[in-house]
Amino acid sequence: MLSVCSTLALLVAGALGVYQAQREQLISDTLDTNEAFAQKLAATISDILRQAQQDLAYAAGRMGRSDMDARVVQTELHRLREQGVSFNAVSITDSDGIISFVVPKTLQLEGRRASQPGPDVADRYRIATISRPFVSLLGNLAVQLTHPLQTPDGRYLGYVAGTFYLKADGGLSRLISQQFFRNDTYVYVVDANRLMLYHPETERIGHPVKGNTVIDEVLQGRAGQQRLVNSQGIDMLAGYAYAPLSKWGIVVQRPTAATLSRLSGLMRHVLWLTLAPAALLMILLWMLSYWIARPLRELALLVQHGYEQGLARRVRSVRGWYFEAQQLKRALLAALDMVEARMGQLRDEAYVDALSGLGNRRGLNAALLACKVAGRPFSVMVLDIDFFKRINDQYGHDAGDRVIQQVAQLMRSQAREADALFRMGGEEFLALLPGTRLAAGVLVAERVRAVVEQTALLPDDVVTVSIGVAPWCEGDSALTLKAADEALYRAKAAGRNRVMAAPDCLQEGSTQA
Repeated sequence: MLSVCSTLALLVAGALGVYQAQREQLISDTLDTNEAFAQKLAATISDILRQAQQDLAYAAGRMGRSDMDARVVQTELHRLREQGVSFNAVSITDSDGIISFVVPKTLQLEGRRASQPGPDVADRYRIATISRPFVSLLGNLAVQLTHPLQTPDGRYLGYVAGTFYLKADGGLSRLISQQFFRNDTYVYVVDANRLMLYHPETERIGHPVKGNTVIDEVLQGRAGQQRLVNSQGIDMLAGYAYAPLSKWGIVVQRPTAATLSRLSGLMRHVLWLTLAPAALLMILLWMLSYWIARPLRELALLVQHGYEQGLARRVRSVRGWYFEAQQLKRALLAALDMVEARMGQLRDEAYVDALSGLGNRRGLNAALLACKVAGRPFSVMVLDIDFFKRINDQYGHDAGDRVIQQVAQLMRSQAREADALFRMGGEEFLALLPGTRLAAGVLVAERVRAVVEQTALLPDDVVTVSIGVAPWCEGDSALTLKAADEALYRAKAAGRNRVMAAPDCLQEGSTQA
């Protein structure tokens, strides 16, 4: 029974490992695919808008050279409408802002004043533009591309405009809907003002998108991937990219549940392939239990009390004189290696500050104890970021966290391999410099202070640090740390952005006594 249960336990652990690995792989692959798709779609949209602008420029040139001959104008407008990028409407607006030609004619807009946001139509449309979303004269939510009309001698005649209706077939909608989507993947497009330009649910087009971190990222011109809960409360795997020509953000996303829906079927297949040989192995173990009792009993006695120090060495000492015992022994050793690796990782995490990657207070206590046991002298450097509260208040806590991480990295760049670096909480750091006297510790502190001051950690502000350095007070680590803290306070009181050294510990102690 012990053999059977051990085998089942290993199978379960393996199945859980396979499940987790497959789950993470599916999520990672979906994020990569969505990001690549978003970048491709952003490039395609930019190329098509650029082509549309070139088509408008070509048509504007022909019409301008013809001095707005009606036949040339009609020919060019029909060409733009039928052979271009699927404009829903193409029109000519004269220099007074009056629509003089429009295709299709059924829109019946000739003679009406163009309803575009912003004054000074003539000045506004003397350059090629891509408009923000607006409500057209016929009540359609639209985006419009324009190009100025000029005679060869430079006289402004108005502009030619191609219009995409955002909630109707054609243009942007046709471009995106023709892409190949599957497995609940879909795309949406937002403009620089967070307005939805395209979405499979057309009722959402024209409305602002709020509470979506992906939109925050993509509208800063970034491409990437992110797992998030969207504004509808759905767990999504999103890839995003920025189209710089139009200043639009393109997001391709898929529900996480849809991505993981085939995982259960995959796991059933894996378990079926695993359980069949496992069942045969358990039958053989049961039949041969008499002959295999001794090594299994030894292994059972070893593992029945759980994991303990030296267990792997004792498992290796068991003589597995037949194949099954050897295999079980190897499996146990593999499991023990995994446990030891995980315990080592947990020990590391217990002694490491999560934000900076430096040691924490628990790690400092361990390092001080090690120095005390070894009897090795050291100096202590205590560092504090100047006016850190102002950084948080002015730039936000995210910027403050980045400053902490960058200061930690700069400390590493100036530290020796034997030096131990710690974050004591907030904006305060500490470094143990083994085998370093006070003068050498001051030199190290000055290098750290200088490199922090010279490094651009904030876009329009200088970050400085104040540092206190104290020599080792032999046999009393607490006194050493206290002396370094007092030196730090003196550095702050003296105006900050400086290094102060503590006096000799014995003198300090006698003075205090």
